This record gives sequence, structure tokens and C-alpha cells, in this order.
Amino acid sequence: MKILWSILILIAGVGITLLAIITGPTPKKRPAEEKETYVKAIIAEPISVAPSIIGYGEAQPARTWKAIAQVAGKVTWKSDKLKSGKFFKSGELMLKLDDTETKLKIYSGEADIKKYQAKILELKNTRTNLESQIEVLKKILNFNTRELERQSKLHSIKAVADVTVEEQEIAVLQQRNSIITKESDLRLLPAQIDYQQAQLDAAKATLEQTKLQLDYAKITAPFDCRIDTVNVELMQYVAIGDQMVTADGIDEMEIPVQFSLDQMALLIHSSPSKVRAEAEKAKAENRKPDWTISVKTNGGVNSFHWNARFLRMGSGIDTTTRMVSMVVGVQEPFKRQPGVHQPPLDKGLFCQVKIIGKPLPAQLAVPRSAVHQGNLYIATKDSRLEIRPVKIDYNLEHYAVIASGLKAGETVIVSDLVPAIRGMKLNVNIDGNFVKLAENELVPQTEVIR
Repeated sequence: MKILWSILILIAGVGITLLAIITGPTPKKRPAEEKETYVKAIIAEPISVAPSIIGYGEAQPARTWKAIAQVAGKVTWKSDKLKSGKFFKSGELMLKLDDTETKLKIYSGEADIKKYQAKILELKNTRTNLESQIEVLKKILNFNTRELERQSKLHSIKAVADVTVEEQEIAVLQQRNSIITKESDLRLLPAQIDYQQAQLDAAKATLEQTKLQLDYAKITAPFDCRIDTVNVELMQYVAIGDQMVTADGIDEMEIPVQFSLDQMALLIHSSPSKVRAEAEKAKAENRKPDWTISVKTNGGVNSFHWNARFLRMGSGIDTTTRMVSMVVGVQEPFKRQPGVHQPPLDKGLFCQVKIIGKPLPAQLAVPRSAVHQGNLYIATKDSRLEIRPVKIDYNLEHYAVIASGLKAGETVIVSDLVPAIRGMKLNVNIDGNFVKLAENELVPQTEVIR
């Protein structure tokens, strides 16, 4: 009976509920409210954009030096600071080699020079003496010739004997022979003087060469440099051709980088096919491009920056990568700037090189994150989402410059919409600082380094 009563009560309750629903008032219908999606957006405005490209390379000194021994000898003196990493001023002494033998050669060479000079002086005096003797002999010959003529006249009238005339003739012949001998000796003297002069010149050249060897025994820094390697020790014997020291110049550090033809074309506002021609034209006109170049290393929070300058283009296009090579330079890489705490730009550091070209006016630039597979999300005037395909002119590090598909004054959504449904209702929040921030980044306010 308890079960029966329970079933009857349940049926009665269900019946009463159904009756209340059927006979009760009908609820009013309310239209569904459309949900708005909150988004951040920017207003597309024409701004100046300086195209920039980024490459990577390893720093290396613009000048290197190897001290190769030009004379043999023992190292008799070595600077206390001749160690790897130490700095030397131009002309500062590093090493001395034993020059005792060289000094002896100099003394011997100076003695040879004096000997040849004395011999030349002797020959010149001999020439002067011979000229005087010939002059005297010619006068005596004239006297003997006249005497022979007088004796011959006397002989014709039988006033003198035959033997007297013959003796006078012999005297004349002997005198003429003496003159001929002296003149022959005189003609030989110029050749002898020239020979001694040649010996003197050779001795002087040998002496100068020996003096150079004396200079070669002193190893000095050819320019301001930093020591790389040292291969000699005190009292060590050095042979000709041995490499004693290597050093790197500290006036400038070079960084070779490579860029694609498209990147270079963007930088010079030209087509890829004209990159090489433009570079050759600039070289022929002896001018350098108006680029702002910065070097950064150790990326991240502790990255360090240097200003750089354009040095030269590479010799050609890499046949493997089809890249264009370029070399930029950082001057005084070891100089510490007041109030700036950063290490020097040392050899071997891997660097990021950013080159910024001449600004292009009236460009429509948007953050690269706002481009979704070639589309921009546009907020229409009635705050609806429009997904519009656009053509990108070129991409920069953080921005994309739009060539077509976007007009000035339109609202570009920079938020990530997931999902993005055409026509969806938007609650747009405009970033009013975008243009100012973009201009500061896209046109750096730094002096162009030439």
C-alpha cells in the first residue's frame, strides 16, 4: 500500500506541474545580444621609412703585421710587455738581435771606402803628373827637333860628322817614344779611375745594406697595434725568415658581411639587376653611400653597439650563395668612451651589422605581426572586421611596408584575432603613439657616418 500511495502522489505532482505550465503566462522573448571583441588598432598614416638590412660577420683587424727576421742572430733584448694582448705604440721597440757581426762589417766597409777613395785620389794625381811630364817632354822634343835640323844643315856643308847627326836623330826618337809611353799611360788612367769608382760605389752600397741590417736587428711596431702571438724568447737564435711576432692594428676593425641582391636593391632604391652597376658607379665617382651603419654583438640584454662606416664592396657575387659581399669598419674599436661601459670590439667577435639607407617619404608601414598570410585585418567604419589581401613592398626588422591594398587613414588591427570571422563586431582601441614610435624606429635620429 505504501508503494501504491507513493506512485499516486508522484503522478498527481506531475499532473499539477503540467497544468501550471499550460495555463501559466507565456515568457517574453528578448533578441540575442551580439558580443563585441576587444582589439587594438592603429591608423595607417604615410610616414618616412628608411629601408634597412641586416647581415652577420666576424670582426677582423683592418691591418695585420708579421715580424719576419731579415737578419740572423741571437735575441739580446726583449721588451717586458711583449706578450699576447699587450699594446704597442708606433715605433716602440719590441726586440733587439745581436748586431756585433753587423757592426764589424760596417767598420770593414768604411775602411774599404777609404781605400778606394785613396786609390782614386792617387790615380788623379798620377794623371796630373803625367800631363805635366808630357808637356815638358814635348818642349824637350821641340828643342831636340830644332837641334836636329841645325845639325842636318851643318852636315850638308860637311861641318859636322855623320855620327853627330845620327846621335841627334836617336835623341829625337827617344823623346818621341817617351811621349808616346806617357800618353798611353794617361789614356789608361780614366778606365782605372772608373774601375776604382765602381769599386767605391759597390763598397758604399754594401755599407748601406749592412747599415740596413743593423736597423733590421731592431724590431719596432710599424703602427699602433696589439700583440697577437710571440714566437721568440730572450737569447734564442733567430734565422732569416723566422716569424717572430704577429700583431693587429687597432685603428680600425673590419666586418665582412653578405647580403642578397634583393636586400641591396632595397637599400639603394633600385632593382636587383642594377646593384653591381650602382656599386661600380659609386666606386668610379670616389663616393660612399649615405648609410647609417651600426654594429651589435652579444645580442640580448647585454648587447653592445658601435657606429660603423662603409669601406668597400666585395670583388663580385658569391657563385654559391648569390650574395653580395660588403665590408664595414669600426674606427678605434679599443677606445673607451667616457661613461660607456662596454668591452672593446675584439677580433673574432660575431657581429650583427645593420645598414639603414636613405629615407623614403610617404610610406604606409604596419607592424609585421599585423600581417596574416598576406592579409590585413581592417576595422570598417561600423566597427566590423574586414580581412583584406595586401601586397607587401618590402619587410623590415619589425615592420612591413605595404605597396597596395591599404589606404591612408584606414584602421589596421594589430591584435591577434582567434578566430577571425569576417564581419564580426569589434571594440576598437586606437594606439595614438604608433606613428611617433614607428618614425623613431624607421628613421633613426643618428648622424650618418661617412
